Amino acid sequence: MPRPKKVDANSNAPAKINNSQKKTTSSTPKQPTANEMREWYEKNKSRLERYEDATSAITSLRDIQKSKTYTTISNYSKEDVKDYIKNISSSEANLRSLSRYLYYRSEIYYRLCKYYANQIDLSIRNIVPPFIISDNNDIKSTLQKYQETVDVVDTLGLNYEFRKAASITLREDAFYGCAYYTEGQGMFILPLDPSYMRIAGVFPDGSFACAMDMSYFKRNSELLEYWGEPFNSMWNTYQSTNEKYQLIPEEYNVCIKFRSEDWETIVPVLTPIFLSLIDLMDASDYQAVQQAANIYKLVWLEMKTMGNDVDDWAVNPDIMIQYFNRMLEEALPPYISAAIVPGELHEISFPDDASGDVTKVEKATKEILNTAGGAQILNLNSASNSTAFKYGVLADSTFSISTLIPQIQAIVNRLLSSWISEPCKVKFFDISIYQKDDFKKSILESCQNGLPNKILYNTLNGVSEKDTLAMNFLEEDCLNLGEKLKPFSTSYTQSGDNQGGGQEKDQSDLSDEGLKTKDQDKNNK
Repeated sequence: MPRPKKVDANSNAPAKINNSQKKTTSSTPKQPTANEMREWYEKNKSRLERYEDATSAITSLRDIQKSKTYTTISNYSKEDVKDYIKNISSSEANLRSLSRYLYYRSEIYYRLCKYYANQIDLSIRNIVPPFIISDNNDIKSTLQKYQETVDVVDTLGLNYEFRKAASITLREDAFYGCAYYTEGQGMFILPLDPSYMRIAGVFPDGSFACAMDMSYFKRNSELLEYWGEPFNSMWNTYQSTNEKYQLIPEEYNVCIKFRSEDWETIVPVLTPIFLSLIDLMDASDYQAVQQAANIYKLVWLEMKTMGNDVDDWAVNPDIMIQYFNRMLEEALPPYISAAIVPGELHEISFPDDASGDVTKVEKATKEILNTAGGAQILNLNSASNSTAFKYGVLADSTFSISTLIPQIQAIVNRLLSSWISEPCKVKFFDISIYQKDDFKKSILESCQNGLPNKILYNTLNGVSEKDTLAMNFLEEDCLNLGEKLKPFSTSYTQSGDNQGGGQEKDQSDLSDEGLKTKDQDKNNK
């Protein structure tokens, strides 16, 4: 089956489908709400994400010449993994399965994926209303558009939904989803099986457009009935045209790719460290076995004979067995084994060779974190000073958000244009959660210089645009707290006649030098 044609601004861009224009028939089931889909997905997540298929694929990496008694990673053939890495273009499914396995098997890999994905903070944003410089902009119309946009954005749960998508993107390189939106309930993004998804091209806004293989519903027909639109319309088109891959309409389409410069090749982002992770798990498993062996002992009790005749016992065997049983029941802890043998009383213990393995595991862990782009937060001991640590975190942030934020911004604005007739533009800043405080200081300085960033400043405090305006209306217009309560005295207090917007020094100087000067002035008087 040929790939779907590339979609761009100069070719067959997908037509925008308004909610009122969706194809419906009398047999079409009721469209589920965002909350219903969210609840359904949580109950069926393991099935949809095909973890059982991933486990089966991983099993094919197992070396069949080794014992099946053990289930550690050492039973997998590293040569197969090396082959997958060498042939990435033809190993998409195998590498994705291996990445999923490591995601749940390796704590280091899981934390790396989450560390980079959680760098994004979609509360660091501006909502910008439409504005024409050369025209008179209507205030009432502008406020109406702003009201509609903040009402919707306030319910979307952007950080929650897109951080989940970003985690999958870090794990698998590409995320495919369908966005369900219900007024008042917000948005839920349904992750779709990547084995049945393809990147078909790009929308006019530059975001990726994904298409779905409709044969998926031959095996999962009950999902077609429950998921509703757009899948029913896509299925009907497939039935009438026999074109297997159907483009998900732009008002539902959510597709993110980490390696955005190459949408033809899908490779897990951290594939280069897979072999190192497997080696690390080998070392950790060996260390655990070695440490467990160190506490075990074997004790045996000799049954001496009077001469060469093995049946000529020096002690009555019945009496010895009675003492031996008492030793087992009353004297030996569970981790010590015992036996009766012809010979003296001895013990066997296992030497402690695990101390060196601890160092090996720690060294391997450090090397993996450094290889994976730095991960300074996860490897604090690697930074020699605060400056190195700061710029190490900055490098990690740039690596993770520079490709994710622009794509998410395009997707959110495209979805908003499907839900609102004339939405405001949402601008997400390329600032990570670890840069937020420094960015907040720069925005405060902008506000003091008269720039329009007051709402942005409060979103950095974790307060949404709508809540900021609502609380300001309550405090100033309803309660008149600006007149009733004196403003807090801070280093940023400005004088009433300071037209330049500069800072005025605090009137109260509580330093030792300041108090001393005041006392001297008082005495002079």
